[in-house]
Amino acid sequence: MLSTNALSRLARVTLTGAIVIIAFVSFWHLYNATIPTAYAASGSSIRTNLSEQSIPNVAHYVYIIKDPSCELVFNFSDALSVYAAWHFWHPDAIYLHTNAPEESINRAREGLSGQWSRLIFDIPGLQAKHVSVRTHARNGVAINLIEHKSDFFRVQAIREFGGVYIDFDVHPLRDVQVLRESGFQAIGGGQLGGQLNSGAFMSKKGSKLINLWAEDMHKAYDGGWTTHSNDVITRLGEQLVADPGEMLIMEREAFAPGSWNDVDCINLFGVHNETTSDLEHMDLEAHLPSFDINSPEISPSWATDWSRTYLLHAFKPQRSGVSVYGFNRITPKYVLERRSNFARAVYPIARILHDRGLLGLNDSH
Repeated sequence: MLSTNALSRLARVTLTGAIVIIAFVSFWHLYNATIPTAYAASGSSIRTNLSEQSIPNVAHYVYIIKDPSCELVFNFSDALSVYAAWHFWHPDAIYLHTNAPEESINRAREGLSGQWSRLIFDIPGLQAKHVSVRTHARNGVAINLIEHKSDFFRVQAIREFGGVYIDFDVHPLRDVQVLRESGFQAIGGGQLGGQLNSGAFMSKKGSKLINLWAEDMHKAYDGGWTTHSNDVITRLGEQLVADPGEMLIMEREAFAPGSWNDVDCINLFGVHNETTSDLEHMDLEAHLPSFDINSPEISPSWATDWSRTYLLHAFKPQRSGVSVYGFNRITPKYVLERRSNFARAVYPIARILHDRGLLGLNDSH
């Protein structure tokens, strides 16, 4: 039986403990009432707030045709790009901005314009958005080249919707979520020569960069190849880097590690016949070996490490008149053999398409 003194000490200890607990609870409620809402919110709310602050997870492509009566025809390389964007990014939408009439779009969707056009239109979330193509910049200069018409509309599309714009010869190699959610309003990447590349960029709807670019490109346009595009985004982007959170410029390897010159084209597309074709590793059930850009395999000495590349802008040698030995077109067989740096980069997507029965080894480009 406890003595009177023991009972007294126990009562004091119990009272002290109760006071501590009450104080702690009171402090906790006060803390929760005073800290910023974002920190006190649930995980779901935090993700919502982050999403609202991020560049939208929407992919944009632009395809302008010269003659509205033409078919909307895509090639295998185009399909690789769009499917990679869907596979790696899980976008909320993929917008194909085009001046093609509804009849042409329907024919492409139904497979009447080739297998790659149908594959693209079968990708979940892809939406065709009709555009009216400009004939003149606002300074009165005529816009004659299809590429320049595309330049104007890509900027307009990102200004209106926000998201990630890429040309059809830009191939996603991994997710860009970490970039979209970095807190920057706009992101661009360098290319050969130090300019920013206008074939791959991302921005929030109505960012400073995209608003200024949309206006300044009309003032700068003179018919030159990049006076309204690369020249303008480079000037504005470099200025906005000094404005906290407005502009992030990625190193060249991130978006455009290659270029249009002969050395880079040969390095990217050149076929190394001394290397065994990976088609020889196909098993009896026609399953292709699994590789990705981070695979621990022993790489050949000529292979490029794509670890620093989010988007591979694969400038096609035909556009710049470069002849690449052993290379003619980007075909399924060319990619699945993995005998070039381009093939090694995009092989994971081609393998998925093959395993899902969406391409055959002897399909054309």
